[in-house]
Amino acid sequence: MLNDSNAISIEKSSSNEDKQIKKIGVNDHKVKYFGSGNYQLTKTDISYIVHGACFLGSGGGGSIGLALLFMDKMINNADVMFYVNPDDLKANKNISFIATLGSPDKMFEGFGQTASLNAFLEMDNYLTQSKQEPLGYLIPVEMGAINTLIPFIISARKRIAVINGDPCGRAMPELSMTLFNINKLPLNPVILTSDTDESGDYQKTIVQVEDADDAENQARHFAKSHNNLAGLACYPMQGADLNCSILPDKNGAKFIQWTVGFAWNLGRNIIESKNYNEFLEFLDGFSLPSYKLFKGIITNKEEREISGFDAGKITVSNEDESFFIYYKNESLLAWNVTKKCYVAMGPDSINFLARKDAQPLSNADINSDPEKNPRNIPLGTEIGIIGLCAYEKLQNPVIVGLFLSNIQETLTAFPEDQIPVPDRYIPLSDLMSHYNG
Repeated sequence: MLNDSNAISIEKSSSNEDKQIKKIGVNDHKVKYFGSGNYQLTKTDISYIVHGACFLGSGGGGSIGLALLFMDKMINNADVMFYVNPDDLKANKNISFIATLGSPDKMFEGFGQTASLNAFLEMDNYLTQSKQEPLGYLIPVEMGAINTLIPFIISARKRIAVINGDPCGRAMPELSMTLFNINKLPLNPVILTSDTDESGDYQKTIVQVEDADDAENQARHFAKSHNNLAGLACYPMQGADLNCSILPDKNGAKFIQWTVGFAWNLGRNIIESKNYNEFLEFLDGFSLPSYKLFKGIITNKEEREISGFDAGKITVSNEDESFFIYYKNESLLAWNVTKKCYVAMGPDSINFLARKDAQPLSNADINSDPEKNPRNIPLGTEIGIIGLCAYEKLQNPVIVGLFLSNIQETLTAFPEDQIPVPDRYIPLSDLMSHYNG
């Protein structure tokens, strides 16, 4: 597992060092120490982060094709963005997480580009009108192509630093599954906003919710009335709540540190090498255990809506075996159809890479509309399925229980498959020991 002593930072080189980029060795997880303070990122860095975050998202967190379109439209080559490491947060600076939720199809049509920025502006206004300091930091909701990108788009516009970490370490199906919720951090207010319309106006609502489930329900209801899209801002807190140099055991438990840096490093290797085998060797150099689960061709994708989510099943086959990967936005369960056994289940991650060029892909990218999505992954694409062990913090009994409930709900949408619902979480390392034994 990654921890504070094995922290992964973003490696930044001077212009004279750009051609001498250092690879990460097996025992070199931190890469380079920057000292304290905020650091600048360019559009190239953000592209690295988007690719790495897509891989880490367990099939969710938004389409990488959509994220790259957003990035090209909303971040200029001259823009500078900022990030801050988990042990450098100033105690009195205010934090919020900002996200976009809703329909990928609508986003591909051009909607949703301003919704999250409007949510940021409204949270900033709420704090200042409450006689508090304005927002000083943003934190990604999760690891995923879209929701890891969103705070950097705001950073490019408002020059606010993005925290090198997130409360999930992967993408999650529900707001209740974040470490912020598990650690009972204050959720309210929840601010929901629409896109800016042609007159320069947007719709907003500020609500005090009962819990994370209530927040998600209200967000989805709001989105349905606004092109199936909404910007979301919530969990206002201060740097002291997350600064890992202050009571590191207590504060460090509230989120996963260094994940933005992890994504940057993975994404840089993906973009620069475009080599599947080289990426897997690179991934093995990190302390988060990974397993090569399967290689095959995507032969089918089937979706059925449940509770307002896209529940689906992706079939991947080779000459010897077939796999089903079940998802509820995010991939939750991998099942070996031939051997009739579990291969991986959430909170462990089930990640996809194209074998041809190591392109990461989300479930939303598979068999999507090629006229809208430049990174469409058609049926017939050869991919590898890689499992990542969940961070220890995500193996919390409450989070595990929520994953099991989501797995049950997803399998129930495919009764004809007759896949047994797991009655307990079996860690990936245990499954692999039995599977390969």
